[in-house]
Formats: sequence, C-alpha cells, structure tokens
Amino acid sequence: MAELRAVTPDRVADLLSGCAPCTFWQTLPSNGHVSADDPLETLADWVARVGSDWGPPGRIAYVDGEPAGYVLVAPARHVPRLAAFPTAPADPATVMLLTAAVPRRNPGTALRKALVQAAAKEAARHRARAIEAIGARALARAPHGCVLQVPFLEEVGFRVEREHPAYPRLRMDLRTALTVREEAAELLSRALARVPGMRPVPQGPPDGATRARSTS
Repeated sequence: MAELRAVTPDRVADLLSGCAPCTFWQTLPSNGHVSADDPLETLADWVARVGSDWGPPGRIAYVDGEPAGYVLVAPARHVPRLAAFPTAPADPATVMLLTAAVPRRNPGTALRKALVQAAAKEAARHRARAIEAIGARALARAPHGCVLQVPFLEEVGFRVEREHPAYPRLRMDLRTALTVREEAAELLSRALARVPGMRPVPQGPPDGATRARSTS
C-alpha cells in the first residue's frame, strides 16, 4: 500500500537520499569543518522546531510501509543554509521548497513531481500565495545533491523569480494552481503504480508510526 505521511521527528531516519542523513538546508555553511552533532538528532530538532512554529516540514512517501522518497518545505526563517545563496529571499515568511529526493530504484522523475505537488499543497494549506526554491544551473560548481536542478523545477511549474547564472530563485504561483490536491494524488498514484506490488493511494488520512530503524 502507498501513502504520504508527514515528516515528524520520529521519522527522520526515513529521509532517504544520496547523502542521508543530510542536514544541508538545516545548518549554516561549515567552511570545511564537519559538525560534531549527530545528523539525525539535528534533523529531528529542526523538524520539531518547524512543526511547532509552522507545521510538518514536508511529506514522506511510503510503499508497503517502506520509505520511497520525501520532500521538504519550510518558511525561509527556518532554513539557515539560505544565507549561503545570493538569491535567498528577503522575506523570512517565504515558503521554500528545499528538496525532493527518491532512491534510484524508484520511478524518480514521476515520484519527485508528485512530491513537489504535495509540498505545494502544504504551502497552500498555510494560505501561502506562492512557493519558492533555489535551483542549480549547469554553471553551479559542484552543487549539493539537495539543491534541485533548474530544468526539473521549471518542468513542475516553477518560473525564475530572481536570476543568477548558477543559483537562481524560482517561484510557483499557487493562486493559479487550482488543482494542486487532485494533481498530487494523481501524480503520486501513477508514479507509485510502477512499483511492483503497489496498490492505489488510500483516500483517508494515514495513521500509524513508522517503525524504528537502526542507523550506523
């Protein structure tokens, strides 16, 4: 069975990506120094802070109880790494799409699109008129894997808001996205239907906690 669950402190171990557990957006630039903090603990603390102030900062997609991908979204005031980008928004209330990640074994592009739509839906629920993102262009020098590529963002409905040769800021206007809820459900259902043994996305609210996972 497939479902979307809110990102909560007890589920941060399910944030699968190429550098998981990743705290890129949740920390300030380290200038080459590795933080001594436990990344899972850092993520859990960040998720708790955002959840208390704004709401769950994203969604995790599960297939038959196993994590299949995730999306992170939060107000700019909760994203320390934005300070490293010249196109960071001036308004701390700007809702930012941070990343959408899926393991390579899953139907990456379709699922990532569905997760971005879920993030847009979350922003709309908070009455945000738009959602923004920092994107990486080909000129970006060794961009971090959690920085979404500009072509992908444009493909899912973002347009450049502030230009930059390497890291422009893009924007999706939610006032014209009248079918966000339906598009998210349809895209997610189609994407996850490609996974063997998958059944349709349930219509009711998900329940139950993700099981504990061991970390190295």
